[in-house]
Amino acid sequence: MLSVVELRRLLSEWRLRWQRVRDIVAPTQWAEQDWRHFSQGVTLLVIDHGQSWIIDPNTYWDMRWKLNGGGELIAQVEYIPNQKTTLIVAQQGGFAEGVVDSYTWLWAEFDLQGNFLRDPYWVDGSWKDALTMLLLPFQKQGGFLLQAPANTPKELLLQDGARPNENKNLSLGWKKDS
Repeated sequence: MLSVVELRRLLSEWRLRWQRVRDIVAPTQWAEQDWRHFSQGVTLLVIDHGQSWIIDPNTYWDMRWKLNGGGELIAQVEYIPNQKTTLIVAQQGGFAEGVVDSYTWLWAEFDLQGNFLRDPYWVDGSWKDALTMLLLPFQKQGGFLLQAPANTPKELLLQDGARPNENKNLSLGWKKDS
């Protein structure tokens, strides 16, 4: 016979699971401002923790995670001085294996103030929840989708004209909470 406490624990777990299913089937819709804040956060995360290189005059950053379902989630940032910053989040492998080289989840271009230069492209999905958890310090341990960090391919760092980015203090001029 189940104790009252154990029954409450089981009901609580199933309530969370059903809530997760509901969120996947009918996700809450983000406004453009929500996507801007999220995209800026991912961009700053990749700049702070990603592998970086320079092909004059542009600076690039790359950060990757292995996915539980197979493949990698890739976030890349390109900074063109005095022009724009571009963020692309894509997936290689997994469900896209053998069908396309990569599947783009998010494409955002920012002006020098951190505003969108053009309408961003996004596909809602669990990748967003996984990266959101990385942006929230108290929930870092909750990455249900991401398996482990992955290394940037050496081919990106060894391209013609590429050199290591020694400037770890590059500022895009954005405020972290803008």
